[in-house]
Amino acid sequence: MAGKRQKPGEPSRLLGAILIFLLLIVLVWGTLTVLRAAKAQKERAESIKAPAQVQSDTALHEPLEPQESQAEPDSGTPDEQLPPAVIPSSTATLMALGDNLIHNCVYWSAEKADGGYDFSPFFEKIAETCAQYDLACINQETIYVCDASYISSYPVFGTPVQMADALVDAGFDIITHATNHCFDKGDTGLKDTIGYWRDNYPEVTYLGIHDSEQDAEQIRVVEKNGIRIALLNYTYGLNSGFSVQPWQVDRFSTYAEVEEDLARAKEQADFVVVFAHWGEDGNASVTNYQRTWAQVLADGGADLIIGTHPHLLQPLEHLSSADGRDVPVFWSLGNFLSHQEKPEEMLGGMADVEITKDASGVYVSRCELLPIVNVIFRAAVGEWYEYSPMLLRDYTGEIAARHRWEACTVDKMWEIYENATGEKRPEV
Repeated sequence: MAGKRQKPGEPSRLLGAILIFLLLIVLVWGTLTVLRAAKAQKERAESIKAPAQVQSDTALHEPLEPQESQAEPDSGTPDEQLPPAVIPSSTATLMALGDNLIHNCVYWSAEKADGGYDFSPFFEKIAETCAQYDLACINQETIYVCDASYISSYPVFGTPVQMADALVDAGFDIITHATNHCFDKGDTGLKDTIGYWRDNYPEVTYLGIHDSEQDAEQIRVVEKNGIRIALLNYTYGLNSGFSVQPWQVDRFSTYAEVEEDLARAKEQADFVVVFAHWGEDGNASVTNYQRTWAQVLADGGADLIIGTHPHLLQPLEHLSSADGRDVPVFWSLGNFLSHQEKPEEMLGGMADVEITKDASGVYVSRCELLPIVNVIFRAAVGEWYEYSPMLLRDYTGEIAARHRWEACTVDKMWEIYENATGEKRPEV
C-alpha cells in the first residue's frame, strides 16, 4: 500500500512555526536578562547611598565614634597650597621713671605719729599715669632696710621697706636696684630688700641684686599680651667699701659677660630691655662710657636701653645695631622723687614706649621722652614736706607758686627740658 502523501506547502509551515517558537524563547530570555541587570544596578546604587543615610540617622541620635582622619591627596603644586596663617598684631606699653632717691627729708615727711612710714601720698599723681601702661618701671636708687637703726640719708643711704608698699600701691611692677648705692648697707640691705619683695610682693619683678649665685643666673622675663620681654639691669659701680661677691650686684664688668647675658635673654624672649645705671653724677652731657656701653648693648641684642644715675635729664636718641635694628636709648631719666634743690634736679623724664609684635617681628612702634617735675610743698601740718611728682604738662602756675624752691617756675622747667633734650615745648 502506498504511503500517505503530504500536502504541498506543509514543510514550510512547520519550519515557520519552529522559527517563531525559537524567536519567542529568545525574546523572553532577553527580557529577563534586562530585568535582572536593571535590578542589580538598582541594588548597587542603593548600597552606595546606604552608608551616608546610616551616618546621617546616627548623627541625629548619638555621637559617632571618633574616626581616624584620612589625608586628602595633594593634587596641587606647592605654589597652589594655602598661605600660612597671618600672625595677629599685639602691643605692650611700658613706662619707666628715673631715680627714687630717698633723702632724710623724704622719709621724715613720711613718718607716722604712731610709728612706721607711709610714702603712698607722694605717688598719688603718678599712679594715675601708671594705670595706663602694661608695665610700669622705676629706678630705686636707695636700698631698703627693715631695722630702723639702719635708716639713713646721703652719702650712705638706707630706706624704710615701707617704700616698697607705696610703689606697689602706685602700680609699679618692675623695680631696678642695680645702682651705686645698692650696697650701702652691705649684705643686710640686699637681704632685707630681696626678702621683702619675695615675702610680700612675689608678683613684682625686681632687678639687679641677688642673694645667691643661682638667682643671679636667672634671666627675668615677663610676658604681656603675648610678647615675652627680657629685663636686664646693670650699674657702673658701687660706692660702698663693703666686700661684695661678683654675683650679688649686676655690673658692667666685662663686655663678654654682658654679651653672654644678652645672648641668653634673646633666646628666652622676643624683646630685650636693658636698664643702665651709668654716666656722671651732675653731668647733663652723655659720656663716652655711656656711648661705648650703649653700642655694646645694642650690638649684643638689646632692643631698648633706659639710663639713670646723673640725677639730671639727658636726651632720647637712637642707635643702629650691628644687625641693622633701631635701638632707642634714654640716656638718663634724671630724678623722680628726691630732696635735691636745683631746678635741674627737679626735672626728670618718663620713658613712654609701645612694643609691637606682628608678622614682621617685634619692635618699638612708639617712643617718647615725657618730662616730669618733682613738686615739693611745705606740709600743712608739721615741719616737713609733701611730695607730688607729676608730668610737667600738668604743672600749672598755681602749683609752681607753692613749690618749695621758688626758681621752679613753669617756664623754667620747660626751658630746662628744651635745653636737655633739644625738643620744643608743646603748643598749648
